[in-house]
Amino acid sequence: MISHHKHRRHHLTLPEIPWCYPASVMATVWLLLAGSLAWADEPVAEKTPILLVHGMTWKVDRPKPVWGTYEKDATGRKRWTGLIGFLDDRGYAYGGTLRAKGGRFDLPDGLATEGTRVDPRKGRLFVLEFSPSANTDGLAHKGLELAEAIKQLCRLTGVKKIDIVAHSAGGLAARTYLQGALPGVAYRGDVDRLITIATPHLGAAVASKVGDLMGTRATSLKPDAPLIEALNQHLELPTDVRFASIVVRGFSADVRGKGDAYRKIIDGPSVARLPIDYREGGDQVVHVLSQNLGLAPCAARYEKASGRPVQYMVVRVEDPSHSPAGRRVHGVAAMDAGVERMVGQLLDEEFFWNTARSKERTAWLDDQARLHAMGVIEAETLDEHSASQVERVDLGSVRLVNQKDGTRWYAFDGRAASSNRVLPGRRRTTRVRGEVELNFDAFGRVVDCRSRVRERKDQ
Repeated sequence: MISHHKHRRHHLTLPEIPWCYPASVMATVWLLLAGSLAWADEPVAEKTPILLVHGMTWKVDRPKPVWGTYEKDATGRKRWTGLIGFLDDRGYAYGGTLRAKGGRFDLPDGLATEGTRVDPRKGRLFVLEFSPSANTDGLAHKGLELAEAIKQLCRLTGVKKIDIVAHSAGGLAARTYLQGALPGVAYRGDVDRLITIATPHLGAAVASKVGDLMGTRATSLKPDAPLIEALNQHLELPTDVRFASIVVRGFSADVRGKGDAYRKIIDGPSVARLPIDYREGGDQVVHVLSQNLGLAPCAARYEKASGRPVQYMVVRVEDPSHSPAGRRVHGVAAMDAGVERMVGQLLDEEFFWNTARSKERTAWLDDQARLHAMGVIEAETLDEHSASQVERVDLGSVRLVNQKDGTRWYAFDGRAASSNRVLPGRRRTTRVRGEVELNFDAFGRVVDCRSRVRERKDQ
């Protein structure tokens, strides 16, 4: 059992809060700072905890489950599904869900512990649920609650740093804290790595269309929003944190979009050399260009200062929009098996942030080659049938045929199934065969891609 602790009195000198922030944000700052020393103890934890952070939600009082649900499996045993279950099975013991009340977290009392198997002090995996006020407001309010949640989680588990895995706008909320964008709240050096899933790092163009409907929670995500511009162009990424962007892409999901809203701040020639998976398309909500933190100007400054990369990798997620629930790729990304595996690798493997060669690194390069070969097949199919949408790509074979320094050449052969967008009953299968040349940097990131198609025909 966990003992309950009485609040201790502290005399605090609160920092000056800039007048330009909304009253709701300033009020939250005072509440968080006033309560930040209210719960103190010296528990013991052995390893770095992980905090899962959700993004924007339609239901402000209780977000739709992003990370999994606690339910019975086929054997009748209750267990967690989704990323919670995946990480729990890998030894990241679930310790509970932090729910903000009035801008504060009273731990351990404030933890929802259904489905936990360990004392929360020994937990390694936690979920953050923003308060209804933060869910209604913009990024700053979410960032303030996240900053406080991190502080209290470190006290609960007795560690100095945690890892953050964030979906969608949750990644931007984390960056507002890490990059010192919050009024009166400085980054405390208590985060080891930030892994984002389908986060609109450069802003979300769709926010310009739904802003009037959803208020500041949407308008704060516009590419030209002041906070988005500050995070990408002016404020620095802390050099003690490791960053990785999981770029989520569905087949034929916004594949014809060029991402013009983001191109004014990215390096055009560098982007032009990337595989098409990083240049065009998206997850039916966020364009791939915006999901890639490595394209932001602040990333180049971070890499120069830290000597470490801002990692990025693409994951294909099956389109769920034809299911009865009618959800989009963006909404189900965090529950996709491929995304789960990628998160597990980023948490466990160190080769993503160093230049050491290993069997794991080689396997990673080959996996990326398969994904980019699929991208070539999709692009060729759409080039041949511009009125169609690709529903599936079956990659028959991909094999390494040559390598030199950081360049690897692969031969591929596969088929794409497509349907006409106007006449869905009209379907085709297109075979594409050729080679893809990929140049990887010292950290395993694809920085240049060329392809040659030797055969393209309908079957």
